[in-house]
Amino acid sequence: MDTVLIQKIDKLNRQEKLVLMEVLWNSIASEPDGVPLPDHHTSVLDERLKTLDEDFEKGESWDVFIKKYI
Repeated sequence: MDTVLIQKIDKLNRQEKLVLMEVLWNSIASEPDGVPLPDHHTSVLDERLKTLDEDFEKGESWDVFIKKYI
C-alpha cells in the first residue's frame, strides 16, 4: 500500500477513521462474489444447514418463543 496514503490515514481522527472503515466495508460488501469463502466456512455452513433441516420440527416459531421467554 502507498506509504503516503497510510500516513494520511494515520492523521485522521477516530471518527474519520470509522467513516473510512464504513466506506471501505460497504465497497467490499457491494460485491460479495468478489470475496472468496474459505472451504472451512463452507463446511461449517453446510453442517448447520443439515442440522437445521434435521431439527426443524423441534424448533418453535418466533412468536411462540417471544411469548415464552420475553
